[in-house]
Amino acid sequence: MIRNTYLSFAGCKVNGLLVLILLICGGYSAAAETDTTGSEYVYIDSIVLEGNRKTRNSLILRELEFSPGDSIRLDALEQSLERNCQRILNLKLFTVVTAEVGEWRPNKHVTLVFHITETWYILPVPVFFLADRNFNVWWKEYKGSLKRVNYGIDLSHNNLSGAADVLKVKMEFGYNNYYGVSYRFPPLNRSQTLGLETGVAFSRQHEVALTTRQNKLVFRKNPEEWQITQFIAFSNLSWRPGLRTSHSFTAEYRHSRAADSIALILNPDYFGNGQTRQRHLSLVYNLRMDYRDIQPYPLHGWLGVLEIRYNGILPSDNLRLFRAYAEYGYYTPLVKRLYLDATIKGRTSIPRSKPPYFNNQALGYSGNFVRGYEYYVADGLDFGVIKTALHYEFFNRSINLGKFMPFHAFKVMPLKLYLSLNNDLGYANDPYYGAGNPVSNRSLYGYGLGLDIVAWYNKTARFEYSWNDMGEGGLYIRIDSGF
Repeated sequence: MIRNTYLSFAGCKVNGLLVLILLICGGYSAAAETDTTGSEYVYIDSIVLEGNRKTRNSLILRELEFSPGDSIRLDALEQSLERNCQRILNLKLFTVVTAEVGEWRPNKHVTLVFHITETWYILPVPVFFLADRNFNVWWKEYKGSLKRVNYGIDLSHNNLSGAADVLKVKMEFGYNNYYGVSYRFPPLNRSQTLGLETGVAFSRQHEVALTTRQNKLVFRKNPEEWQITQFIAFSNLSWRPGLRTSHSFTAEYRHSRAADSIALILNPDYFGNGQTRQRHLSLVYNLRMDYRDIQPYPLHGWLGVLEIRYNGILPSDNLRLFRAYAEYGYYTPLVKRLYLDATIKGRTSIPRSKPPYFNNQALGYSGNFVRGYEYYVADGLDFGVIKTALHYEFFNRSINLGKFMPFHAFKVMPLKLYLSLNNDLGYANDPYYGAGNPVSNRSLYGYGLGLDIVAWYNKTARFEYSWNDMGEGGLYIRIDSGF
C-alpha cells in the first residue's frame, strides 16, 4: 500500500512526487490506456472517507469533482486532489482535510482516501458586538465606549443531523436588543440540490441614525423609549444544480416602527411622508457562481453574484422599491507567493423618485466601502466600487498548539501571513439627500498597505493603513471569526 499524506493551511496539498511514485508503482505497461497526447490515466475504484464521525458521506462526496468509475489523467492527479480537498473545506464543517492514494492495483486502478478532521459544531459564541458601523468608528468617534456594545449569546449547531443543517439562536442585550432563531433544513431531495432555510427575528434600539450630515451619521438617542423596532420573517429556497452554481429565492416580510419624534418631527423623510411605520413583503432572487479556491481568502478563481430584489409585493405595503446588485471578483497568482485580486460591484434602484431615508444606504454599509473612507457613509440610489489588491505571502506554517488548545479540532493551526497593497475607487449617486454631504456624488479614491492574517482556513484579520484622496489616513481593522 502506498501512503502519502499531505497537509497545508488550505487543508490538503498533494506532494509533487506523487505522480512519479504512481508511475513507478504502476509501471509503464504497454497496455495502459492513453489519450491522443500520450497522457496516461488512473481509474478510481473507490473513495474512502475517514474521520467524519458526524457528517454524512453523501454530503462530502457531493462536493467532489469525481466519483468511483471515473478516470483522471495521471499528470493532473496532483492538482485534482488538492482542489477537491479545498472543495471539502469550503463546506466549513472541517478544519483539516488530507488526501492519499490508499491502494494501487494492476492497470492503474486506485482507491482514494480522504482523512477529515471535523470542526466543533456546537458553537455557543459569546456576543460582544459594537453598535457602530465598524471598529474604527467606535474607537475614534466614541472613544471605545463600552456603553455602545451589545452582549449576549449566539448559539449555533452547524451540523445538527450530519447533513450540514444549521440551527441558530441569537440573543443580544445591552445598547441594542436582538432576538432571532433560524433553521436550515437538510437537503430536500436525494440529489442534494434543494435546500430550505427559515427564520424570524425581532430587534429594538434606543438610538437610531436620524439623518446624514457631512457624510457622517447623526444619531438620536432616548434611553426612555425605543426609537425603532423591527420584526423580520423569511423563508429561503435554494437550488444548487452544480458544484459551482447556486440559486436562491427568498420571501421576506419586514415590519418597522419608528418613534413619533423621529418619523413625524425630526425627519419626516425617515419612512417617507411622515409615516411612523414601514411594512413590506419582499421577493429576492440571488445567483451565485463561485469558482474560487478558498472562499474566506481566495487566491485563485472567480466569483460572480447577481441579486434582484423587489420590496412591496402586497397591496397594503408602503414601500415599493426595485434593486439590482451585481458583483464580479477575479483572483489569480502572478508569480510565486504573489497574488492579484480585483473586484467590481454595483447597485441600481427603481423608481428614480425620492426614497425614504431609511432605505437610501449605499457606500459605508455591509462591506461596501472604499478604503480610507471608513469613517464616512455615502448614501444613494446607486453605487459602484472597484477594489484591487496585491497579496504577498511571507509566512505559511502549521502550528501545533498541543496542550494549550483543549479542543481537538483546533490543535493544529494552519497560519498564513500576507502583505497587501490596496487600491479602491468608488462612487455613490445621491440625487435627493446629497446636499450637505460632499463625499456623495463624486468619485472616491483610497489606497494603502495591509497585513492579512489567515488562521484555521476561515478566520481572518486584516490590519490596513489607508489614505483617501482628501489626504486623510488611518489604521483600520477588520476581523472575521468565521463563525
